[in-house]
Amino acid sequence: MATRSVPQPPYSAELLADLHADNLSRELSEQLWPAVHGDPEAQRYLRSLDEVSAQLRDLGRDDRIIHPMPDDVAMRLRQWAEELGHAESDQEPTARISEQLPVRRHETRDTPTTSVVSLDERRRRRMRVLTAAAAVVAVIACAAIAITTVRQDNTVSPTAGPTTVDVAPGEDLDSTVALGVLGRHDVRGPLADSTELAGCVAAAGYDRKVLGSSDITFRGQDAVLILLAGTAPGKITALVVEPGCTAGEPRVLTVTDIG
Repeated sequence: MATRSVPQPPYSAELLADLHADNLSRELSEQLWPAVHGDPEAQRYLRSLDEVSAQLRDLGRDDRIIHPMPDDVAMRLRQWAEELGHAESDQEPTARISEQLPVRRHETRDTPTTSVVSLDERRRRRMRVLTAAAAVVAVIACAAIAITTVRQDNTVSPTAGPTTVDVAPGEDLDSTVALGVLGRHDVRGPLADSTELAGCVAAAGYDRKVLGSSDITFRGQDAVLILLAGTAPGKITALVVEPGCTAGEPRVLTVTDIG
């Protein structure tokens, strides 16, 4: 019976992530760590995982986040994160280097392999997903703070229902409160139709995914708040338009970048 060899550089992103998370067998981990310590490229990738882990731990210890968010808000954020992950995985090739996953694939170095994907490319892809995940955690933190604030003011109920955003005259849109619209579509009138909403967004000059929308009161007048994917991971654009916004007439009231 053929013996399985220890994976050799370049190491796959999946293998390094499993090693970092202690998801490999003890025997394989003991064989890999000395080799990985001598590989600068692998070390850079592991350091990037350390940085993301540290950021998530810091958020978990933030004493400002003292209230659990409502279940419906948490569910929408989880769905958003899953959609980001699925969109990324759909773009990734499924081919792997057989010698890099000997335990899980039960292959040897003599097994025919498929096309090789460079570690740099896999690192870039995985970091995009990790960045998106960190962005979701940051959004969760902001949303939790916003919920704490409105609870103290007794102006918004944390239970499921239509989102209420009221911006007084002379004030700017509160980004943390605006994030409560994430994943919702609570719009009446023409913009309740997804096609009409997309036409309004395009007329305003944006070609991005809609992350949420809601009727609001903006500086004393009826308006519609539309959350759009930002220009970079972890960013969201809050677009406020008049209810009569159309593909031919955007009627933009304000734009706020969040994150």
